[in-house]
Amino acid sequence: MRGSPHLAAAACLLISGVAWASDAGHGDGHGADDAGLGGVLVILGMVGVAYLIAHFFVDWVQNRFLVVSGLEYVLLGALLGPAVLVEVNVFKDLTALAPIIAFAAGWVGLLYGMQFERTSLMAVSDRSIRLGVADALGTAITVTTGAWFLFESGLLGVPFSGNEAKVAAAAMGCAAAAGSTSAVDLLRLRYPGLETNLLDLLGRSAKTGDVIAIIAFGLIFCFFHEGTVRLGQVPDETDWLVTTVVLGGVLGILFTAFLGGESDENTRFLALTGIIIFASGAAFFLNLSALLLNLILGAFIVNGRSGEGVYNTLIGTMRPIRLILLVFAGALWTPVDPTLAVILAAAYILVRLVSKMVSDWAASLGNPLRSDIFRGLMAQGDVAIAMAISFQIVYDGELIDLAYTAILISIVIHEFIAPRILKGLLVDAGELRQDVEPVHPQSEAAAGG
Repeated sequence: MRGSPHLAAAACLLISGVAWASDAGHGDGHGADDAGLGGVLVILGMVGVAYLIAHFFVDWVQNRFLVVSGLEYVLLGALLGPAVLVEVNVFKDLTALAPIIAFAAGWVGLLYGMQFERTSLMAVSDRSIRLGVADALGTAITVTTGAWFLFESGLLGVPFSGNEAKVAAAAMGCAAAAGSTSAVDLLRLRYPGLETNLLDLLGRSAKTGDVIAIIAFGLIFCFFHEGTVRLGQVPDETDWLVTTVVLGGVLGILFTAFLGGESDENTRFLALTGIIIFASGAAFFLNLSALLLNLILGAFIVNGRSGEGVYNTLIGTMRPIRLILLVFAGALWTPVDPTLAVILAAAYILVRLVSKMVSDWAASLGNPLRSDIFRGLMAQGDVAIAMAISFQIVYDGELIDLAYTAILISIVIHEFIAPRILKGLLVDAGELRQDVEPVHPQSEAAAGG
C-alpha cells in the first residue's frame, strides 16, 4: 500500500523516541519517561496532521502559486519548542529528542549517498558535474570566508573569534552550498508535459552540489569535534575523519549483505529504518555527522542487489521526514537579537547570490551553458535543514544560535522564490512559454476516462 511507508516512518520515530526517553528517564523516575513519551506521541500526531494538510492543501497552493512552502512547519515547531510559549510548550527537553533529529538527518544523508550508483555516475554528463562542483565549492568557500571575516571583524557589534566563529562560518558556508531539487520538482509537477533538457541538468547539478556540501559539512565535526570520549588516547582531527569513513564503510558492507535478499517493500523499509537508527545513533553518540556517515553507508547499499529498491523506498518516505526536519528546525530555534539576525541573514543571502553568479558563470565558460544558469540553482532545502539542526544540537554559543537563525531565514526565503526564478529562466531559455497553462494530472485522468 502506498501510504504504509509514511505511517511506518512515523512509527519508527515513535519507537526510537520512546526508547531514548526511557533510557533518559532511568535516573529521574517515571516522570521523565512520561514526559518523553508524551512528547513523542505529540510528534506522531503532529506528523499525521501535517502530512494530511500538506497532501490536501499545501500541494494545491504550491502548484497553483508556484511556491515551495515550509515556513508554517518551522513556526509550528517554534511554538511547540521551549523558546516561545514557555508555559505550554511540548518539547521542554529537546535533549531527549536529539536521537530522533539525528535519525531524520541520517535519512537525508542515506538518500544522497544513493547518488553514487555506478551506472548512474557513468551516465551523468560532464556539464552537470562541472556546474554542480563549481557552484558548491565556489559558494561554500566564498560564504565561509565572508562569514568568518564578518564575525572576526566585529561588524556585527561584538567581535566573535575562536572555534565558535570558525564553526558558525563553516556551517553557513556548507548550508549555502547545499541546494535543492524542490523548484525543479515543482516545475515538473506543474508542467508534466514540458520538453526540457535544462531541468534534468539542473537537477543533477543540485544533487552533485549537495553531496559535496554534505562531505564538507562532515569535516566540521571532525576538525572541530565536541565532547569527550572514554579512550586511552584523545583522537585528533584525522582520527575522527578516519572513524567516520571506516564506520560508514563497515556498516555499508554489513548492511548491503543484510539487505541482499529483501524484496518486499515493507520488510525492506523496516530493515532500512533499523539501519539508519543504528548508524545515526553511532554518529550521535560520537558527535560525528549523521549526514556524512549515512552518505557513505548509502554509497555501499545503492551498489548492492537491493540498491534500486532501497532508493525507491527512501524517495517514497521523504515527505514525512521533511516535515519532521522543518518542525524540529523551529523547535531548536533560540531567540536572538533581531537586528543582528536580520543583518546577518541579509548579508548571507546577498553573498550566496553573488558567489553563485560568479561560480556558475565560470562553469559556463567554453560550453553551451547559459551565463545566468545560477537562476536555476537558488533553492535551499532538505540538506540545508538537516545541516542546520545537526550543528545546532552539537554546538553551543550565541553565535551558533545567530548563524542558525540566518540559515533558517535563508532556507525559507529561497524555497519561496526559487520556483518563480527557475520559471523565468525556462522562459528566457525558450523551453517554456510564459503564457502556457499548467496541465494537472487529475484533469488529464478525468479527460481520459
